Amino acid sequence: MSPSAVHQKFLYLCAALGFAVLVAGLAVGILTDSRTWALAAVVLEALGSAVLFPILVSFSYDRLKEKWLGDEVWRIFNELSDAGISRVYKDRETSALRDNAQTRLAEEFRGFENGEILMMGVSLRVFFNPLGPFHRDIETMLRETGGRVRIRAIVCDPGNPDVPVRAAIEEAGRSPQHTSQLARDIESTQVTVAGLRATMGPNVDLRLAMSAPYCTTVIFPHVCYYSPNLLAPKAPVGLPMILFRSGAHGYKMIQASFEYVWQLPATRDAAAP
Repeated sequence: MSPSAVHQKFLYLCAALGFAVLVAGLAVGILTDSRTWALAAVVLEALGSAVLFPILVSFSYDRLKEKWLGDEVWRIFNELSDAGISRVYKDRETSALRDNAQTRLAEEFRGFENGEILMMGVSLRVFFNPLGPFHRDIETMLRETGGRVRIRAIVCDPGNPDVPVRAAIEEAGRSPQHTSQLARDIESTQVTVAGLRATMGPNVDLRLAMSAPYCTTVIFPHVCYYSPNLLAPKAPVGLPMILFRSGAHGYKMIQASFEYVWQLPATRDAAAP
């Protein structure tokens, strides 16, 4: 038996005992004319009330609290549903739990068989670096679907003025003489995409944007994975991964943002460095 169940059972016993003492006091007070027994009745009633009523108040509070929490949970669920949000993960990393953002997204790539995927991020390192958690899944998807899947991806142009600013924040202490890890990640993405196009056909298009994408997003026809990637005084890690269902306002706005950046005159096709 769990500690909470033992505690609840103890409260039930105390409540029953308090009720019995209270009833006994009332009965004695009604059935006797003796001052001594009348005094005893008062004592019993006071004792029974002192035990019973706090427990009743506690039970009432717990029940009201459960109802309030239940109402609050349903309110949150309804608001998420109205916003088109089907799931929120606390971050976009893997974890000991089977259900986490990284595992969910990897399964999405493995199960996708036909259509277009839109991807946008600062460097998309986790997707196109050969050592990244999604590279093998993307490579397998492209190989097994035989041209039925197309990817359009946007990353920062190496000449984007936000790149050195972000690199200085995320790589504090790096010597200015050394190329930033962010710049190397963007270059690695270009090389990897060029390799995918060479081996699997022109089904992956990469463009370099001068407009900084302040998010990492992967848009499938049925769901959009979105995580903020803010420019801030410190590296923006630990922000939630939000899933918008297709047709939702959030899905449409993120998709529209991608298309807007993709078509900007300053956005250019990538070439392997």
